[in-house]
Amino acid sequence: MAPGRVECPICSILVPETDINLHLDLQCRGSPSFSSSGSRPIISSTVRPVSSSGTQSKLRTSHESPELKEVISLVENTPTGNNNKTGLKRRRSSGHNVAPIFGSSTTSTGTGTGKRKSSQENETDNQQEEKVEFVIGSGMNREKKQRLNPLTANQPLAERSRPTTLSTYIGQADLVGPGSLLRARIEAGQGVGSCVLWGPPGCGKTTLARLIAKTADAEFKELSATSSGTSDVRQVFEQAKNSLRLTGRRTILMVDEIHRFNKSQQDLFLPYVENGWVQLIGATTENPSFKVNGALLSRCQVFTLSPHTPESLQEILQNALASLPKPLPHLPPDLIPFLADVADGDARQALNGLELALKVCQAPRQTILSETQLESQDPHDESEIQKKRDEELMDSVRRGLRKGYDRSGEERYDMISALHKCLRGSDGSAAMYWLARMITGGEDPLYIARRLIVMSSEDIGLADPKALPLAMATYQACQVIGLPECRINLAHCVAYLAEAPKSTRSYTAYKRAEALCQQPPLPGVPLQIRNAPTGLMKKLGYGKRYSYDPDYIHPVYNEYLPHTLSNHSSHSPFPNEHILKDQEYELKDKTWDEDRLNEWEWRINNNEEWEGRVHETKSEQGDIQEES
Repeated sequence: MAPGRVECPICSILVPETDINLHLDLQCRGSPSFSSSGSRPIISSTVRPVSSSGTQSKLRTSHESPELKEVISLVENTPTGNNNKTGLKRRRSSGHNVAPIFGSSTTSTGTGTGKRKSSQENETDNQQEEKVEFVIGSGMNREKKQRLNPLTANQPLAERSRPTTLSTYIGQADLVGPGSLLRARIEAGQGVGSCVLWGPPGCGKTTLARLIAKTADAEFKELSATSSGTSDVRQVFEQAKNSLRLTGRRTILMVDEIHRFNKSQQDLFLPYVENGWVQLIGATTENPSFKVNGALLSRCQVFTLSPHTPESLQEILQNALASLPKPLPHLPPDLIPFLADVADGDARQALNGLELALKVCQAPRQTILSETQLESQDPHDESEIQKKRDEELMDSVRRGLRKGYDRSGEERYDMISALHKCLRGSDGSAAMYWLARMITGGEDPLYIARRLIVMSSEDIGLADPKALPLAMATYQACQVIGLPECRINLAHCVAYLAEAPKSTRSYTAYKRAEALCQQPPLPGVPLQIRNAPTGLMKKLGYGKRYSYDPDYIHPVYNEYLPHTLSNHSSHSPFPNEHILKDQEYELKDKTWDEDRLNEWEWRINNNEEWEGRVHETKSEQGDIQEES
């Protein structure tokens, strides 16, 4: 054999060494072009030269005419596609070569002087490629083997079940339901302009954004703030600007989790969104008022998406089941309603739970029952055994759907607000629930203890002076002990603060003083109560006629406030104008709402009248007599 030839690692044909790359790219039966038309997958290997002294391939004779055409068919012995002992059959027929460049080294690859293949030869080659087929199994039933994209095959059920048309989109009827303005604009292909979709996880933000872009006559680009940076955003913007200038075609950019971009990164959107070069669709689970740049937010519409209702979740789950290949394994009859209830409005969680249940049901045994349970069951009562396994399956799904706790998101502030308001309303049971939710979610106990310190003065204050020392002691206990034991200290403090009497006298007094401090002109400190450490200050009247109260057995008068604010002093004869009011006058500033009181009497007081109604009626009668 002449030197300069190498053996193709795919089809074992001897090819001139200079043409091996072109052979692999264009003509080899394992090349990408051949594989894309339904052939077998490419087998990667290293090209190895064949010396003149070596033996030739099993599939090639020592004297083979370059004028013979070669058609290779792959014979697989098993239907699973295992390459155990794959036979390669070579059939020869007269005609032109499969590729003339393999017959001589003078063929041009682009810029050389060799002859190019004619259109007739290319058509012949295409017909030869169509002759290549798979023979699957031991029989001769010939069928093409369907290849699945591994990236698509490994997608979770929640991703594979995304609706592809607006008619199959479930939920958010107020935004995209029949007859809504937003739906009319989407179906007309007009788009919705730059907008921000705000809603909890699994409510359909990303799906809606893709459907908006799909119906609009525009290019669609999708980025995620979790994996994209400034350079990616700039590249998309420049491409969108150039495309709009050259072709007049708009670009819709969908940015998932847009709140993950910081302020400087969000500033990149401003000129492109303001000029209309890009239509931005941002999706976020966080409140855009806090997480999205104000300048960018003013250039976008904000659409709020709500969590799915249990009814819509059941419809989503039924559609997902209908799209799965048959036959399906046995599922508990209550599984779909159960998943719709425990998913907390999150379609992704519901679909993940369904996928988990399907995998468990496909196992040889759905759940593992103990030997004692199996012995106690009647072997003929299969329905009872199946019912027990269904209960265990749904219990495992419930544990798998346990909702997480985001310490950096809006949920954290919602829960600490709920805890504070429950303590203010003296509902110890509700306060204990929110405390447990935060601790089991992984919240920092010191964060909770700091709020308890604030609450002890803000809402209890003078009604129980022991509340503040207890809250401070709880904070120190959390520092010293830590979790999990400090949860007991927090529960102790929460229970005490919930049952303690409430008073906001000190807190409201400070707010009145703060309001006075914001009303100019602000008067100076009266000379009588100024400090006079030097003789010059005493000559100027600092501290003149100041009376040291402990020296007197009787009350004395000092000017504690400027004369313009003297009516607000606690010693003035106008108690209604005092900054720190007495308890009696503090109650007169409270609001009386008959509707809210009736609601409390109906829901809490067993539809009986509040005992304070009699006292309030007497107070009103007394005020009327004083006025008369």
